Amino acid sequence: MLLSPNDRMCPIGLAADLIGDKWSIIILRDIALFNRQTYNVLLRKNLEGISSSTLAKKLNRLLDIKLLNVRKDKSHSQKKIYCLTEAAITFMPIIFNMAHWADEYDQPSELFIKPIENYLSGDKDLINTFLDGLRKIHLEQIPISDVDLIFQELAMIQ
Repeated sequence: MLLSPNDRMCPIGLAADLIGDKWSIIILRDIALFNRQTYNVLLRKNLEGISSSTLAKKLNRLLDIKLLNVRKDKSHSQKKIYCLTEAAITFMPIIFNMAHWADEYDQPSELFIKPIENYLSGDKDLINTFLDGLRKIHLEQIPISDVDLIFQELAMIQ
């Protein structure tokens, strides 16, 4: 269960309180879509220019509310790898819906819309396949090269 500040809170208000800030959604996007799973990669490749202190605070918050887990990198004892939890994985369709809405009412970069446009249509089977791929990568720790090609394609986006 996610941390609930008030058990009498409206579910929309609770969702907004838990993950309703810009940076949390962007960090989840970077980890889920672009396979940016370490602090340094998240900081260096973030498109929106997140600051080091904000990234550290938001990663800790996402860990506290159980949207992320951390595992140690086998090749470097101090390196942390941030992984999505089941709760974060099931949040991805909401992120796709947000992207669809932005694409419909504004003009986001084609560079980012093109690879995910099939997922913006709301095709439940396609989205479930994507979510299953995320589960393999983040919960079962299967390398992206052994999962659907879309994950490798997304990881190549700079």
